[in-house]
Amino acid sequence: YNNIDFINASDVNTDYHEASVAITNDGKTIYFTRDNVNKRNKLDYDKKGTSHLKIYRATLDNNTWKDIEDLEFNDDVFSTGHPALSPDNKQLYFVSDRDHKDAMGQTDIYVVDILEGNTYSEPRNLGNTINTEGREMFPFIAKNSMLYFSSDGYLNLGLLDIYKSNILKDPKAEPENLGAPFNSGFDDFALYIDSNTQTGYFSSNRPGGKGNDDIYSFASFECKQTIKGIVRDKDSSEPLSGATVELINETGKIIYTLTTSVTGEYSFDVDCDSNYSIRGYKPDFKDTLKSVSTTAKNNDTHNVDLFLEYLIKVPCEIVINPIFFDFDKWNIRTDSKYELENIVDVMREHPTMVIKIESHTDSRGSGSYNQRLSERRAQAVVDYLVARGISRDRLIEDAFGETKLANSCTNSTNCAEDDHQMNRRTEFRILI
Repeated sequence: YNNIDFINASDVNTDYHEASVAITNDGKTIYFTRDNVNKRNKLDYDKKGTSHLKIYRATLDNNTWKDIEDLEFNDDVFSTGHPALSPDNKQLYFVSDRDHKDAMGQTDIYVVDILEGNTYSEPRNLGNTINTEGREMFPFIAKNSMLYFSSDGYLNLGLLDIYKSNILKDPKAEPENLGAPFNSGFDDFALYIDSNTQTGYFSSNRPGGKGNDDIYSFASFECKQTIKGIVRDKDSSEPLSGATVELINETGKIIYTLTTSVTGEYSFDVDCDSNYSIRGYKPDFKDTLKSVSTTAKNNDTHNVDLFLEYLIKVPCEIVINPIFFDFDKWNIRTDSKYELENIVDVMREHPTMVIKIESHTDSRGSGSYNQRLSERRAQAVVDYLVARGISRDRLIEDAFGETKLANSCTNSTNCAEDDHQMNRRTEFRILI
C-alpha cells in the first residue's frame, strides 16, 4: 500500500467512536460499529442514561461511502457491535448484550441472514457450544469458514483468550483454545487470519508492548514434537499393558486418550512451545500425572515414563457412598454434607489415605456445558473437604460430564427425574 486514507468524517467517521469494520468481498458495502448517534449527530441514550453501540451499514458510490444507516436489529436499550461476515457474505455475525430468549451471558455472539433488499432475518444466538455465562466477543470468520472469537467464559490462560471453532461446518464442534503464544494471562482478542498462508494479526494488552492494547503479527510455521514413553509398575519397573494414558492441554482439556501396547508404550504428537500434562491410570493402580513443556524446536522428542503404584488395599469395612446434586447446580446439599462428614472422619482415621473425586452430570444440556458443570461439582467437593482440614494433596479430582452415565438416560431417552438424579453424582475411590 502506498498510503492509508482517512474515511471522510462526513461519510462514516463522527465525533464519537467508529470501529470493528467488516467489508463485503466486492468492497462495496461496509459494516461497522458506532456509538448510538441520532440524525442531529448527537448521542442517544436509554432511560438510564447509557448510550449503547450499534452496527451501521454504508455503501460505496463513486469512492464515497453513502446511505449510512443503522441496522434493523439494533436498539437503544442494548449494544450491538463487532460485525463479521461469512465467507460467502450471506450471514452477518455480531456481538450483543441484548435480552434475547436464548441469551446466555454478559455478551453473546449472534448471526443473521442477509436477505434481499438490505433486510435481515431474526438474530439467532450461536448457542452453548460457543456462548457461555461470560463474555464472547470479536468474532472473525476466516476464508476456510473457521470461526475465531475471544472469551473469558471458558477455562483459559487468563482474562480474554482467543478460540477457534469449526461450528459453521460442524454444529457439534467444540471451541479450541489457541494456547500460547496467541494467548497469555492478559486480554487477547480481535484475531485476523489469512487461512491460506496462516499469517495474521491479533490484539493484546500483555506486558512488553508499547501501550495498553497493542497489535501483534504472526507468521505460519507448523512446529510439531513427540511425547512418548513407557508405563511401568513402580515397584517392579515391569511395563504395564492395557494402561490408559491421556494427553491434557494447559486448559485442562483431554486432547487424546490411548491404551498402552503389550510393551507398555505410548506416543503423542504435540505442538511446540506448549504445556501439557500426561496422566496414566489402570485399575488397581494409583493414577500418576506428569507435566511436560515442549520447546520451540521442530521434531524434538520428550521421553516421559510413567510409574504407577499398586494400591494398598484398605480395610473392606470402609464404605464411601456417592453424593448427589440438584439439576444444573453444584452446591453441596444438606444430605450430601452427611456423607462428606463421613469421608472427613475416615480420612482423619487414615492419615495417609488418598481419594479420587469423580463428578458426573445427567445427559441434559450440551457436552461442553456438562463438562464444565461436573468440574464445578468436583471443585465444590474439594473445597468442602479442604475447609474441614483435609490436605489438598490427598484429594484427586476428575470430571466426566455426561460421558459415564449410571443408567440408560441419554438425550434420546425419556426418563423420569429420579433416573436423571442417579446421574447427577460425585463418586469416591480410595486410591491408597
